[in-house]
Amino acid sequence: MQPALRLILLSLCFVFLIDCNLMLGAGYMRAVSGSQLTLSASPSAAVIKVGDRAAINLTVTGGGISGTVCFSEQGFPSSGFTIMFHPQCEPAQQGVTGAQLIVEATPAAAPQNFTALILATLGNQTASAPLTITVVPAIPAWIPWLGILVFFIVISAALFMKPRRSKGKGKMNDM
Repeated sequence: MQPALRLILLSLCFVFLIDCNLMLGAGYMRAVSGSQLTLSASPSAAVIKVGDRAAINLTVTGGGISGTVCFSEQGFPSSGFTIMFHPQCEPAQQGVTGAQLIVEATPAAAPQNFTALILATLGNQTASAPLTITVVPAIPAWIPWLGILVFFIVISAALFMKPRRSKGKGKMNDM
């Protein structure tokens, strides 16, 4: 096969794959935009010290929704966090449903920053809201360094300063 013909066939395959993915994506986006379910998280970002908790209020709204809304999460690290929804599932009332998400950074959580998705599902409809979590150490980083600095100052003073001798009679002269 000639190099020019190979290049043309490769280009056509590439264009077809891109066009196919765009068409599939456009159909998916139409389905999401037509959804009646909307989820909001307040606050949408939380800073949590290791060992502490944060409470996030979740609100699901939608015109004419009825049934039970269930909450879940996606994107939290597999260890270091305890996640609790109160309640996990709640009947929709007049188109508005609320819940609270409690996020606890256990002592196993490393300082980090990530974004997770909070999901609300009602039948075959799903709404999501991003939640940015920042985990900070329980004690400021300068405190251990201050302790190390004080330690070296005390050791240096003990090594380089000469002890004072008292003037006058000492215990040895009293005998």
